[in-house]
Amino acid sequence: MKYAVIDLSSTGVSVVVAEGDKATGVFSAIYKDRTNIAVADYFDGRAISSRGIEKLIDALITARGTCKAMGVDECYCISTAALRNINNIEEVAERIRMRTGIVINYLDGQAEAYCDYLSNRKYAALGSVILIDIGGGSVELCDLSKNNKDEMICLDYGPIKLRNKYDVDIYPTEDQAKHIKKYVRKRSDESKLPGKSGFTTAVLVGSINDAIYAAYSEFCEKEKLGTEFDYDKFKQFCKWLMTSSDRTRLIMKVAPEKIHVLPVATLVLKELLKRFKPDNVIISDCGVKEGYLSLVAIGDESGVPIDLNAGVAQYNPRMAAAHESKKKTGKTAGVKKSAAAEKTKIEKSKDSNTEKKNS
Repeated sequence: MKYAVIDLSSTGVSVVVAEGDKATGVFSAIYKDRTNIAVADYFDGRAISSRGIEKLIDALITARGTCKAMGVDECYCISTAALRNINNIEEVAERIRMRTGIVINYLDGQAEAYCDYLSNRKYAALGSVILIDIGGGSVELCDLSKNNKDEMICLDYGPIKLRNKYDVDIYPTEDQAKHIKKYVRKRSDESKLPGKSGFTTAVLVGSINDAIYAAYSEFCEKEKLGTEFDYDKFKQFCKWLMTSSDRTRLIMKVAPEKIHVLPVATLVLKELLKRFKPDNVIISDCGVKEGYLSLVAIGDESGVPIDLNAGVAQYNPRMAAAHESKKKTGKTAGVKKSAAAEKTKIEKSKDSNTEKKNS
């Protein structure tokens, strides 16, 4: 059977289609795609604008259509910190449901980290391994030697939150960078993260880490440093990213949709790698979506699936207003009309029975 997971994140809408068997919980990805949306452009720190919601809806309709065309048997839509922490989440979710028929399944921080763990636990064979997933609104960390969901760590900040907290435009100033690094160290200490020599390998997960690695590799090629990941070279890259006049050109070449999060995210990753000092760094191609399939298979998640055979509705402001009225009053003109029609039907039935008795 074919399964799919659509993920709404702070930087876009991604989808993975996999073949597998729920009984075994083993899935193999056969298709991946992503529509990049700089959600930060439509986010004022509290809510996503109507235009931003429409961009998300368009991407979801495309992803939904792809899943249907590929003959997917079971499909889920998930969202993590990207939507979990916005003020107008109910409006966003309702607009999405009305336009696409998609019900969003929200994952909390630990569930998100656990999904990362499930899709990357194969790396545990390498020894002492730390998994790092930098999202727009949170950072997930997993010690792959531990398999208890309660032992997964979610730090409730990400590059979008840090940009807002320290009023960063795109590139942090020297002073802003110092504050960000200090904050990451402070939160790491409070979370009692292990220090140096705690891990031999770091596994980087997620689209933001992918973008950082792409930019790092491009920098290393430009400077003829070789593309193998090395912490000292990564420090050079971070310094260059904070000061070079060519930095925007490089980011726009390899990851234009991440330009609003990549500089700050790179600072976060640098501080975490400085703390753990792993000997090796691996870039994973699996993450939350693949892990969510495993959770559904083992019964730890009972998400609401997408009905791919249902039609896609067109957004109608009048219908939306009527729906909002229904939520507030529990009644709509349609409900009243139906009730009146039912009452008339009953009265006519009574009159007919009376006439039969009289005759």
